[in-house]
Amino acid sequence: MATADPAHLEARVRAAELSLAARYGRTLLEHVIPTRTGSRLRVVEYPAVGTLSKAAAGLPPVVLLHGIASTTALAAPLLDALAGRRVLAVDWPGHGLSGVGVIRRDSNARDDAVAVVELVFDTFDLRLVDLVGHSLGGQVALYAALAHPEKVRRLVLLGAPGAAFSQARPTLGMRLAAIPGIGTALLGLSTSQRAHDRAVDRLLGAGVLDGYPSEINEIGYLASQRSEFASSVSSLFRAMMTPVSVRSGVALTAAELAHLAVPTLIVWGSDDVILTPAHGRASADAIPNVTILEVDGGHAPWLNDPERVGHAVSAFLTG
Repeated sequence: MATADPAHLEARVRAAELSLAARYGRTLLEHVIPTRTGSRLRVVEYPAVGTLSKAAAGLPPVVLLHGIASTTALAAPLLDALAGRRVLAVDWPGHGLSGVGVIRRDSNARDDAVAVVELVFDTFDLRLVDLVGHSLGGQVALYAALAHPEKVRRLVLLGAPGAAFSQARPTLGMRLAAIPGIGTALLGLSTSQRAHDRAVDRLLGAGVLDGYPSEINEIGYLASQRSEFASSVSSLFRAMMTPVSVRSGVALTAAELAHLAVPTLIVWGSDDVILTPAHGRASADAIPNVTILEVDGGHAPWLNDPERVGHAVSAFLTG
């Protein structure tokens, strides 16, 4: 693992984040929250910018949840669509610049995930929010919306929501990462920026970040080189799946999805490597108040069609 100087590595991440935020006309504030395990959870706040329209005035904050082994930097191109909104972007435990977050083997993955969101709710005294989640972030957002429907006004799922839909099939890399010992070793290998970029292409689609600010990939790469990353991410994979399939109880049942009272927008790439709209439609349709926007692309559809997706997300969250 390339962890030459942790302080220097974190400084590089922060510098890249500031540069990326500026590219989208944003400033950012950093919050560090102690956790019940003695670690720390980091939340990056993007205050609202611009003159608020009547529609946007008074709307609750947006809580942004990223995917596994990823960072919130990947969603930076959506900041324009959220210009009038206060955004709280969570670095999941072990990700970004959050502290280590190794999940115990005897713990309940769902309960642990909801507890992280509850910590954010409590710390910022959030009585109502809009949740936006990508991949695992979408999975956690679904868990949180079912656990706290009174706190979630709108829900946006970007890409297939991790393993929340029963039809999802983990990739080979994900299944390898779930193998005890092997997963930590693989994720802990020192890699180059180029190797990291190739891994991003395999998951999200070749060249998907071409034309976007280089800081997006830089932040993802640097965060993956921190000592907290490998053990935390591998434990998360193990909690969600076996080397063969998704673990029992991780995916939401049709009955659970039918109880989701929150208006939900799913933005879904037609070639999503985790689960395509064609194969996952039964789970999506079980949600009572759901809107599905299918775009040509992969697991990060807002990057494939930024104008169409940005407009859809903005309109949905302003409603």
